[in-house]
Amino acid sequence: MGYIEAIILAVLQGLTEFLPVSSSGHLVLAQYWFGHVEETSFLFDIMLHCATVVAILVYFRNDWIALARGLLGSQPSTDVASVFTGAEWRTVLMVVVASIPTAILGLSIQKIGLDLFSRPDIVGALLILTGIVLWIGRGKSLGRGIQDMTVVDALIIGFVQGIAVLPGISRSGSTIAGGLLLGLERELIVRFSLLISIPAILGAMLLEMLKVMNSLDVLTGPYLVGMSVAALVGYWSIGIILRLVKQNHFHLFSYYLWPVGLAIILWMYVL
Repeated sequence: MGYIEAIILAVLQGLTEFLPVSSSGHLVLAQYWFGHVEETSFLFDIMLHCATVVAILVYFRNDWIALARGLLGSQPSTDVASVFTGAEWRTVLMVVVASIPTAILGLSIQKIGLDLFSRPDIVGALLILTGIVLWIGRGKSLGRGIQDMTVVDALIIGFVQGIAVLPGISRSGSTIAGGLLLGLERELIVRFSLLISIPAILGAMLLEMLKVMNSLDVLTGPYLVGMSVAALVGYWSIGIILRLVKQNHFHLFSYYLWPVGLAIILWMYVL
């Protein structure tokens, strides 16, 4: 893998991991058009996902500090207050609950085999479906905070996140739209969506690393450059998604997903 390809894939990952357009779907398509999907490509995907986790940890550092203070029984600081302040243990419970259906669904789909869902035409169809989900979820927030969030809410969001292992289904798009449909407050669902993505991404990384352990010696320049680019672009795109959800413009990505998905299907069967 060369530097140019690594940078292109890293920019795609950094943008699409958080914007509601499916990072896995775009990486599958990019690697398909680059003409290779081998062990080093899977390893590179893992490294890019690791970089986006770093972006989440850095961007939401105040949330982690506020959660740590609350869990340790310290007095909350106004400098690091977050949507989770005052409900730290409840937040941890909701994350654990949401992670259960995610893990069950993710492992089940992995056993079926993701290769079945990695064909460009299927990815295109799932991108169209993601656009429909975003459109349905527009303007639905009722302003329910973390104290109003229930176990059922967390299970539904976790279930949706589990389905998003399929290339073409956006993890952030489906979980945020699902949370909005459940009436959760806008900023809360964005932050909660990205919070529960950490165990999901780390779990997927671990599974993939077990498959490509023999390839770990290829962590050279392009991989390191790709990770740096993905982390920087990911950090920037988190800010974008927060603003778009707050302004109720999240569904506008449907106008991107529908023509792209349709174009991919037409390209496969007509052109």
